[in-house]
Amino acid sequence: MQDSTLTGYVLELESGEPLQYVEIKNLTTGELVESRADGRFSIAVKKNGRLQFEYPGYRTDTLVVIEFDIKRVYLTSDGSAIQIDEVQIQAMTDTRLAAEIKRAEKEGQFTETSQQRGGVRISPSRWFGNEGRQARQRHKQLLAEQERRKIDARFTPEVITSLTPLKGQELELYMTKYRPTVDFLSTADEADLRLYIMDTYAAFKKLTPEQRADIKAPTDESP
Repeated sequence: MQDSTLTGYVLELESGEPLQYVEIKNLTTGELVESRADGRFSIAVKKNGRLQFEYPGYRTDTLVVIEFDIKRVYLTSDGSAIQIDEVQIQAMTDTRLAAEIKRAEKEGQFTETSQQRGGVRISPSRWFGNEGRQARQRHKQLLAEQERRKIDARFTPEVITSLTPLKGQELELYMTKYRPTVDFLSTADEADLRLYIMDTYAAFKKLTPEQRADIKAPTDESP
């Protein structure tokens, strides 16, 4: 029996919103695909084949394919807060990272509609609870990674060495001490960045050995 292509959409049960990056697995062949921004997916599968739908924070579900009309698959939250470690965050594509930031932001707000007053209010029990704290911590980690990538994309060793004689350990010390902020880079053009590098390099040359020894590599730990 030949495979046919099943097309469908993955949606959240409660809101009806599409879910992106849901992993759909053909349990017979092992083939994996991911749902798109609109929840749409396409995967090769035989009739009576089984597909598994998996997404962090949602109950894993399976579908037995009987017909090949467009399917709508609804996933339900498992109620757990999602923990993402530093390695997982760094492995994300930029698109996935942006999607996870929006997701964590939504989870961290925990807003609900007030039927008595109309409009939206914060749910105190969820805001101050463990679930709310974890979501906001995850949001903070994801934003920090996004900012790191924005800085690394422009404040590169190649740019610095094209303007200065720095290399090796001195280059690392300079890049640690004079790492620019995202706010600066958001408004700085290439000429501004070159001027920044030349000015900070001049300041770096004036540092004493003791001051250079005090330069510490940045960490992601919160004080």
